[in-house]
Amino acid sequence: MSKSNSRARRNPYHTTAIVGGVLATVALVIALILLTSWSLLVIWLAAVNLTTFAMFGIDKASAKANGPRIPEVVLHAFTLLGGFLGQLLGRILFRHKTNFKRHPSFTIVLIASAIIWVVVIYLLF
Repeated sequence: MSKSNSRARRNPYHTTAIVGGVLATVALVIALILLTSWSLLVIWLAAVNLTTFAMFGIDKASAKANGPRIPEVVLHAFTLLGGFLGQLLGRILFRHKTNFKRHPSFTIVLIASAIIWVVVIYLLF
């Protein structure tokens, strides 16, 4: 058995976190398309930020309960997909992953994502 297969079998929650995050984002996108007249970019950013915020809340609750955790790479991916405001608010409100010495990657990914999305928005408008 390869190393990646054994990891997936040991923690199926990783796959659940990814699929759940994607499904939540898609559901929010569809709902916002049907309920608003916002541009697709605004709809995407709203949906991915809400999902990212929720993931930080869920991960914090799981950490407190010693339950299955959302992998850091998933939290980073949703931040880079546009969820930088959701990450920022989630970190502040849930007091989660805020220690720079223990979790420097979260601040680095947050700053990188914010810069990327400011440039994308600037270039589009």
